[in-house]
Amino acid sequence: MSEKDYLGKVKGERSLLEKIMGYVPGYRGYKEKELRRESDRLIRMEVVNRLKSAKTAFRRTFANPLLVQKLSGDDTFRFDALNSRLDRVTQRIDRAVAGYAGMFDAIKVKEDKLDSVLKHDLSLIERAESVKADVEKAIGIDPATDEWRAAMDALISKVEGLDSLVNERSNLLRGL
Repeated sequence: MSEKDYLGKVKGERSLLEKIMGYVPGYRGYKEKELRRESDRLIRMEVVNRLKSAKTAFRRTFANPLLVQKLSGDDTFRFDALNSRLDRVTQRIDRAVAGYAGMFDAIKVKEDKLDSVLKHDLSLIERAESVKADVEKAIGIDPATDEWRAAMDALISKVEGLDSLVNERSNLLRGL
């Protein structure tokens, strides 16, 4: 879904009263900001859901004790590193500063800045989908092989890249 699709979805779900209030001076601008804020939340939840799905699939694969026995010390490190990094980035996105601010919030978010955050969040979805696809590929590879190690290293690197995108998002919201 594109940025406009998410915004359109939220706009399409407005009630009749909200549509009527859209014609009231001042209310329309307020409502547009609220719609962008809701879009921001929907996008972040989509990223979180994709990462959780990847994490669950990965962990289920290694719930089999026979697969875990194949792992050496370095392989176990890779397994744990990927799990911990997936947990970290998922939590950071789930608990990220929302792309909105109330009247008295410490962090204020301007409408134009929110649009750039929404575009950035769409890249988060694409990266999360890429991580999910790579996890699904890695699950099919026999553990403790060179191919598996390479896939794990690439996944860890990709998740770290996703984590740096979360940092960029925070900087966008701070205006740095």
